[in-house]
Amino acid sequence: MAEGLPVLHHELRVTPNPASGELQVEDTLSIPQNLLQNGQFVFSLATNFHLDMSTVRLLAAQEEPAEIKRYSIPLTADERKITLKYHGKLTSTHDCAWLVQTCVLLDPRGLYLDGNSHWYAQAGDALHTFSVQITLPQGWVSLSQGAETATGWQETHPQDSLYLIAGPFHVYRQAGKQAEARVYLQTADEALAQRYLQTSQQYLEEYSRLLGDYPYAKFATVESFWETGWGMPSFTLLGSRVIRLPFILHSSLPHEILHNWWGNSVYVDASQGNWSEGLTAYLADQRIKEMNGEGAEYRRSSLQKYATFVGERDDFALQDFRSRHDEATQAVGYGKSMMLFHMLRQQMGDDHFFARLRQFYQAYRFRSANFQQLLDSLQADTGFRQSWLEHKGAPRLTIKQHILTPASQGYKLELTLAQTQPGKAFPLRIPLRIRFVGKQQEQRDHLLMTTASQTFSLNLPARPEQVAVDPDFDLFRLPDPAELPATVGALYGTASKTYVLSRQTDEAMQMAWESWLDTLKTRDKNLRIQYDDAPLPDTGTVILLGGDNAALQGLLERAKEPFRLTDAAYTLNSANYTCGLHTLALGLRAGKQNIVLLDATSADGLDNMLGKLPHYSKYSYLVFNSTTGENVAKGQWEVEDSPLNMTFTQQ
Repeated sequence: MAEGLPVLHHELRVTPNPASGELQVEDTLSIPQNLLQNGQFVFSLATNFHLDMSTVRLLAAQEEPAEIKRYSIPLTADERKITLKYHGKLTSTHDCAWLVQTCVLLDPRGLYLDGNSHWYAQAGDALHTFSVQITLPQGWVSLSQGAETATGWQETHPQDSLYLIAGPFHVYRQAGKQAEARVYLQTADEALAQRYLQTSQQYLEEYSRLLGDYPYAKFATVESFWETGWGMPSFTLLGSRVIRLPFILHSSLPHEILHNWWGNSVYVDASQGNWSEGLTAYLADQRIKEMNGEGAEYRRSSLQKYATFVGERDDFALQDFRSRHDEATQAVGYGKSMMLFHMLRQQMGDDHFFARLRQFYQAYRFRSANFQQLLDSLQADTGFRQSWLEHKGAPRLTIKQHILTPASQGYKLELTLAQTQPGKAFPLRIPLRIRFVGKQQEQRDHLLMTTASQTFSLNLPARPEQVAVDPDFDLFRLPDPAELPATVGALYGTASKTYVLSRQTDEAMQMAWESWLDTLKTRDKNLRIQYDDAPLPDTGTVILLGGDNAALQGLLERAKEPFRLTDAAYTLNSANYTCGLHTLALGLRAGKQNIVLLDATSADGLDNMLGKLPHYSKYSYLVFNSTTGENVAKGQWEVEDSPLNMTFTQQ
């Protein structure tokens, strides 16, 4: 039971009319005592519903959104059940911006309703249990949370939102140890369905072993009416294009499955920040990469996103994160939060970390928990919480000094580290990797840093060849640019930008570049535009438009990357791609300045590339088919050295 929160029970009878867009609802409510206010039951519904009930009184608008109305019904001490009857026409959202918009659908394509559309009575902060009977058009099937019944669905565990989906889906099922897996597709595809059924069962079993039993009777993957990636209690909605991408099976799908533990059974009390997205990203996305030997690269990419997209103006404390709506909020709410849990796991060890998470899950299942309660469960100390939850920003580590001297047994290393970011020092447990001259096995150690500058004395059993500070990016910190590959993501970062046009570009491409720049000017009044015969700025990001750009001369040699450009082809890692047939996006770094080269020979090719680039921002180089926009090559430059590595030459 949801401790402390009232639970409102609904017995719903729903009739959708796809042709007219009208929804009829009859809802018999069982009302707990703690939802009554001076003998009145106060609830809200969407404004487009008409209530067929004479005893209902419309309340004056207060601070609620314009799309809902509040009502009250007088109840005697013995009354605990009322029946609401209402109907209304729904306005379907045909192109849903799902991160920032309430999405509703009722038309011949199908039905989609959630708590944000206020299609059922909501009261205060109450949770909900329900049964729903739905009268469907012929050939349609329905879906909601919980278990299926002969006429609909029922859920006895308290929910923070009620969902109802229906449409002419093709349904596939597979029984499993934890739950039944289902797939709902708009077009029949047995092979696709089987891949999702089998992969769903794999992750349901894996996460149940890791965290505790899966909390629902089923898990369904649903082909969405929009290009979404949503996780709901016991199902997920994936867009028609997204669901067919092969990598989704081991990226978005496990992420949404894991949300059934974090967010969809342990609910988020976001008063101190939304902890669910970071914990889910850590235990799904990061963990999968780590198991494939790519954990350090994934964490480095997360740090790079923070460094690229979160400037001083856009930064905020984790306790202020509610949901993502752009790159900056994602870099903090997902990336910084994910790294917080990684640092805790490094401190606690796997056994203790996962044991505490299992206890947290059992204690708060179908209840709300805030960030502090989660950190209490993980036994994070007060200093850790204050620094990582309440303060914005990130530490920036540097090596101030290191002195290696022979000792009676081995060597002694005096190492001084500094945190150079503004403000207070962050408490850090800094990993070290020590490699020795000869065949001696490398050593792993850690340093506890609590002040802005701190000297550590290390006794080493043999002469070190290299000592690396945080080589696997286990800390949330602002990395030095030399630790990161240059990427095309600099296009979208917070640094000032200068766009450089080529004097040699033909008229058609000149118009295409200028049309794109006109669009950018509406969003960034401060962007600079110049031609390639003017000196380049010394600061900010420089974007070179066109492979014939004179400003490119010398940059390739300075960047020292395995790329060559001729009038006929791009050469990347010894592979050739014909100019004209392909478009190119390239991230380079000259000193500490980020350079991005974009090349296209047609307006259509440019448009195809620009539409794809935001989804590939972590890459250093990208080649696309000019006609189809298909990506044909991608990768990151190798990073050879780091200013946090100390190399000791043999004397």
